Amino acid sequence: MEKNENEELQEQNLAETQQKDMQEIAKSEEKEQDAEEQKSSNARFLLWTLAGIYLLYTGYSLCKGFITGAEGTSIGFMLAGIAFAVIGVGLLFLSIKNMLSEEKLKKAKMAKSAALEAAAGGELKKETASGQHKSMSIAERANLVKELEGEEEDGENEEE
Repeated sequence: MEKNENEELQEQNLAETQQKDMQEIAKSEEKEQDAEEQKSSNARFLLWTLAGIYLLYTGYSLCKGFITGAEGTSIGFMLAGIAFAVIGVGLLFLSIKNMLSEEKLKKAKMAKSAALEAAAGGELKKETASGQHKSMSIAERANLVKELEGEEEDGENEEE
């Protein structure tokens, strides 16, 4: 009888630790994905901003050359300069707009996770604070199994 209870206890402990480990792995993977997305989105915003500034500068240079009457310029340079400036302003506008919307999404995610924690009544923090549901290393699991096996053997010896 004690053997069955010990086996059940052992299986429950292993199942709980496996479930906790899977949750921790999922959380760490999610954090890594968020970090990668953040890096790529920051790089994209920077690239768009630099492209917009470059196009504005090129458009300004072309228009300035036509207005000052630089040699070899025509109305085509003025029109190209205006087109480059418009595209540059558009890129800058989209870059800033996307950056601001990305910040809003991050704030919404943080608010959602805070709401979920509040809805859970802070149970997640209580579990880790009490130490009941902490994750176990492989060595700790092996020691737990050995202890349970030792208890089983002691129980069998007492029955005889």
